[in-house]
Amino acid sequence: MNTPFVELIDAYLTDSLTPEQEAAFLYMLEDKTNSDILDRVMAEKAADQSFVGEEDIDRREKNLLVLQERLQHLREDAAVVNIRPLYRYRWAAAAAMLLLLVGGIYMLLPRGQKKTNPIAQAARHPEDIAPGRNGAILTLSDGSAVVLDTMHNGEVANQNGTKVLLKNDALTYAPDGQRVGTPAANVLSTPRGRQFNVVLPDGTKAWLNAASSITYPTAFNGRERRVAITGEVYLEVAANAQQPFYVSINKQTTIQVLGTSFNINAYTDEPVIKTTLLQGSVKVVIGAKANLLQPGEEAITASGSDIKIQPADIGKVMAWKKGMFDVEGEGTAAFLRQLARWYDLEIVYQGAIPEKKFHGKLGRDLQLSQVLDVLSQFNIKYKLEGKTLTIL
Repeated sequence: MNTPFVELIDAYLTDSLTPEQEAAFLYMLEDKTNSDILDRVMAEKAADQSFVGEEDIDRREKNLLVLQERLQHLREDAAVVNIRPLYRYRWAAAAAMLLLLVGGIYMLLPRGQKKTNPIAQAARHPEDIAPGRNGAILTLSDGSAVVLDTMHNGEVANQNGTKVLLKNDALTYAPDGQRVGTPAANVLSTPRGRQFNVVLPDGTKAWLNAASSITYPTAFNGRERRVAITGEVYLEVAANAQQPFYVSINKQTTIQVLGTSFNINAYTDEPVIKTTLLQGSVKVVIGAKANLLQPGEEAITASGSDIKIQPADIGKVMAWKKGMFDVEGEGTAAFLRQLARWYDLEIVYQGAIPEKKFHGKLGRDLQLSQVLDVLSQFNIKYKLEGKTLTIL
């Protein structure tokens, strides 16, 4: 394969690479030198407007977005801390979009909009709202609540011979050396604006997004392991074929697991429940209906409905765990529901919900004012009073 890298760039964007060329092209992107060449070549093509043919605008735009996603994953995997733009220019007539990447924002804007400085925008919001952070509430078997935000590393409680330990923003369980009594029920919950993770007594790991909970025993005895969740939780279940793992979702859906990694989005203000499988196998059960998921698939369920199986966008599903909002293809209401949970907001619509589609990503470490600046680029009018965001 001797095709120059610059030729592969244009061939990729016009969808004319052979499978062998595409594999070589993506492999070459892992080299930072080629990554820099990509930035330079694309900038030059945009500058002289030789990049686009009217007949394949949509195809080029789609391939550009896929390429951005692939390169972003490569950079994340290489432990690049600060997200940086793949492109810093308007993609002329082809994309009719502008990429903005300032202070963690990675978002496609409507054509013709100018980039604004989110730091300056934040200065115009003296009563800004900070992003969410690590924190949770642990409810013990006697009903008492422990606010983990204020706790230091060490023993949090003792539940019938099982120590509850806090270490580096994670909750763990361990026998205290004495005889373990009847397992106690614990509930770990995250308010809006908080996220947390826990290692369950069997070694299963669970990460909770904002406004979520997981209920579990302090020891898994018997022939099966059962937990219940609300909101959004990502689980890596410890394998134990002799003791199957079950997840109850909002008291209406059950996930049967052996050993696997999967994400459940079951917020009550979302229209459907999504169970997305990363590794292993799970069975989704609603009443008498059951479907088996394969890695890379997700089950879409709603109260009393059939189970729909479809391919999953794993990167988008797991963006929250990587500290990102992935709003690719999201409408205004869906996007604002995510913001409400992370920034602890009440969303009020004065009129009809603006019919907008968003594309791209936002860092979950942004101040609210920086996010609202993105809304402004889409001509979405709003008013923020305390923690009430009114869409005008």
